[in-house]
Amino acid sequence: MKSFLFTLCLILFAGQASAYFTWGMGSQTCSLYVTAKAEYDHARDQRTHLAHLNWIKGFITGINWSRDSDIARDLSVETVDRWIEAHCRKNLDDTIAKASAEMVVDLEKKGKTKQQ
Repeated sequence: MKSFLFTLCLILFAGQASAYFTWGMGSQTCSLYVTAKAEYDHARDQRTHLAHLNWIKGFITGINWSRDSDIARDLSVETVDRWIEAHCRKNLDDTIAKASAEMVVDLEKKGKTKQQ
């Protein structure tokens, strides 16, 4: 059942924004992520970017729970942040949720996920 729910979530995240509802910071656009990251890097606003990263960590935790796996076990938060930022710079209209889902798919393709 957990595998079915995970697959369903990935399908929904890969679809159009109107196909699903995202709670919290994940519903914000990549454009906002890039702006908040710049503010963070220049020590102007630390809170917004940290809230985005916490949402992403929660997203990964939810996938870990649903799949009994440890996605991103060997990755630092900084590496995850760089991946999301690079994706968001190329896809400003994506949501942070969609960027996070695509990161998970990319990690799976590269074999970076570990089953427990």
